[in-house]
Amino acid sequence: MKRAAVTLKDVAAAAGVSAMTASKAMRNAPGISDATRDRIQAIAKEMGYTANASASMLKSGRSGIIQVIVNEYDIPFYSKLIDALSNAIVSQDMVPFLQETKYQSDTAATALSNSLFSGTLADGVIIHASGLTGELVDSIKQGRPALFIDTCEEKTLVSAIMFPNEEGARAAVQHLAAQGCKRIGIVGPPFIDKNELLSAPTTRKLRLMGAKSALINLGLPYDESVVIPLKGMNEEYAREAIRERGRDGLPFDGLFCLNDSSAIGTIRGLADLGLRVPDDVKVIGFDGVTSGEFMVPSLTTISVDMGQLASLAVMNLRQQIEAPAGKRPDPTTITVGYTLTQRESTAVR
Repeated sequence: MKRAAVTLKDVAAAAGVSAMTASKAMRNAPGISDATRDRIQAIAKEMGYTANASASMLKSGRSGIIQVIVNEYDIPFYSKLIDALSNAIVSQDMVPFLQETKYQSDTAATALSNSLFSGTLADGVIIHASGLTGELVDSIKQGRPALFIDTCEEKTLVSAIMFPNEEGARAAVQHLAAQGCKRIGIVGPPFIDKNELLSAPTTRKLRLMGAKSALINLGLPYDESVVIPLKGMNEEYAREAIRERGRDGLPFDGLFCLNDSSAIGTIRGLADLGLRVPDDVKVIGFDGVTSGEFMVPSLTTISVDMGQLASLAVMNLRQQIEAPAGKRPDPTTITVGYTLTQRESTAVR
């Protein structure tokens, strides 16, 4: 004869507590002592109790699932971002559900508007994907809590956690100068003039603005001659651009790369040209990917505090999820901190 499933009431009776107390223990909810929680959870485990997820969803109106939409998985930056977000979500007793868009805006919009998630399956969504503006997200998220990672919006319709783009880029160029560099170049998107930099802000524009202000304050030029433009912000494109620019000699003794992937490709491209890092050219990146520590030479970088970013993102989203109907907090924008991690690629020898 099939044994009946153990219920929460059975656990409560075995522990000698009310069903409410047992429920709080199993949900890690506040209101009971750690000792009581541990004792009830141990009894539940011994009895083989398994929470009924469907019943819990019906009762609370929540699934505990957080949708995470990113451009891709297979580069060091996104590996670190996804790891930080997943850890922060799990630490709050929720479950991440990951989706990648391959930088396609229509794929991103489809992921966000998918009826499976825009209905009841996901409690909220965290987005770091191309092509999703605040206006678009606000129009198709169907009232779900949402949060951007490092997306600039002139009008704040969706909360965002931002990287220290302008501040970090400024610090990177200042560091190259402090290490003795007098001919500093920028590896990243094509040259953007002053007027365009000030219109419709983006992450890349903010980083260029920070680099530009540092160069000007140092008495160094910011024009097309100091920018090495890339077709894409990865290792392959950076290596190709450095080799192409360096065929007739490279006029720089310091290079600021707008992300770590392009910095890694830049170092490889310089080696192809017979130039040594840091002896001939010093290189600094931006993001703080783990692999930069293990390169030869190891990569100096503006390390974004991913742990802080992920914690703030999940805390903000949880506040939206738990807010009473009609009382959801207004969208906010927060910028996280950074550390200038100095390694071999900018060392003075």
